[in-house]
Amino acid sequence: MDRPTAPWAPANEVERRLRDAADAGDIPELMGILAGAPLYLPGFRDDGGPADGVRQRLLTRDRDGVPYLPVFTSPEALHRTVTADGWRPTSLSELARTMPSGWGLAVNPVSPIGVLVAPEDVPTLVPDAAALAAFVPATELEGLLRDALAALDGEVLLDLLVIARVTVPTQAVDVDGLPTIPVFTSSERYHDFFAGHGLDLATVDLDLVAVVRQWPEGDFRLAVNPGSPIAFSLGGDRVRGLLTYAAELAHRRTGNPPPAPPATETGAPEPPIPQQRVGGVADLLRGGDG
Repeated sequence: MDRPTAPWAPANEVERRLRDAADAGDIPELMGILAGAPLYLPGFRDDGGPADGVRQRLLTRDRDGVPYLPVFTSPEALHRTVTADGWRPTSLSELARTMPSGWGLAVNPVSPIGVLVAPEDVPTLVPDAAALAAFVPATELEGLLRDALAALDGEVLLDLLVIARVTVPTQAVDVDGLPTIPVFTSSERYHDFFAGHGLDLATVDLDLVAVVRQWPEGDFRLAVNPGSPIAFSLGGDRVRGLLTYAAELAHRRTGNPPPAPPATETGAPEPPIPQQRVGGVADLLRGGDG
């Protein structure tokens, strides 16, 4: 691959968000952004066919004898890194489901937001279609979440999240070294996650917006239904933005200006959400933040 000749700078909002996640060392957030981002796949004309057509020959690069497929989050990033006849749009979902076995994925190589995905990790980049198909929702909401995840429809996923009522443990946990506040859309999802680890934490039931209004200081991640096929998560810097998203959703549905969030009445506070981290459970919950 050709070396860039100018300092790297994000070309779009996706790359700005990826830069922030990379600067924070937040790999789950970075991969979550990529899951719904438009991607650009470079290639060459094959037998005189159009560079962006079905006869495009893909560009790969070997790393330790393993072929890696480069893909980019903007045409600008593509053209400053490789020389190719053209590109075609794609997505992480399409790549994870159609790439040849044994290929790795190089996202934005030779850049500060570069991600190298080993061949064995490529299938884990998107929700497991078989697991989603076999999943039995405990509520109507969980069925809708499953369908949104299967379609990789981030907007519908957020619409459902901000109107959800969730079960929240009154203690935060560490998951893979990340301070995490898990929320569950049914008692079944809560027990599936914690009971298997021999844990039984006290919980409260809250509207998700009530959780967001009380979001604690510090770098906490929001994990929804961790350990289940309908798991997904948001970095702490995006959680408070859910209040604005909820107001915009109300406006889209009713056409009326969104009301100001109600203040909590003195003497009648909302039930508390976690304000402290609990040590010693990271290994038990490893891999569970979805």
